[in-house]
Amino acid sequence: MKEENGEFYGHLARRILFVAAATGVYGAVLAVWRSPLMAAYVAVKLPAVFVGATLIVSLFCWMVALAMGAGLRYREVLEAVFFAMSVAGAILLAAAPVVLFFVFSAAPDSGTRETMRLAHATMMLAHIVVMGSAGTVGVALLYRSLKRRVPADCRLVLMMCIWLAAFAAVGCQLGWIMRPLVGSPNISVEFLRSDALDSNFLESLFTQIIPHLINGGVVK
Repeated sequence: MKEENGEFYGHLARRILFVAAATGVYGAVLAVWRSPLMAAYVAVKLPAVFVGATLIVSLFCWMVALAMGAGLRYREVLEAVFFAMSVAGAILLAAAPVVLFFVFSAAPDSGTRETMRLAHATMMLAHIVVMGSAGTVGVALLYRSLKRRVPADCRLVLMMCIWLAAFAAVGCQLGWIMRPLVGSPNISVEFLRSDALDSNFLESLFTQIIPHLINGGVVK
């Protein structure tokens, strides 16, 4: 039993370290357009978001699995969700060079306040899509793995949809609290903002980012 536990925790630790390293690299790419200091900050903060969200969501996922009749122990759920995050981390690591090229292509060196805000909003939305897509692929592969392990009467599709929604909600909100991640061109570089707990991600997405893109950078 002790050997089994030691093997499990060793394997889990390696997964966590890989997720932290991969998202750290992507975090640096995320903010390097703003400044090297901002890149260093986000290289620390993005792994905290991914690992923190996974640890928080894992307990909820286990309770959902129990309700759906999956018959999974908590340690199995913990291993499963970090498997999904490892896949997402690998995708982000592979995408980092392409994203880096996009970042420096989309980020103007100078311009009006509206131009800089539009570039910032565009990059932020693009990163949300990339990270969301990576997470979705991870969950899809996890679904294929769990399909062979859970009872036939388990509502696996519904369970995975709930897991994915939980990951998205917690991850986006943690990212909002840990902002800046992309780095605003009109705000000084800082590790955390003083208003970190004000508002929430969805409010910002639908009242600032998307309307700003629709208006073409023109503030109305």
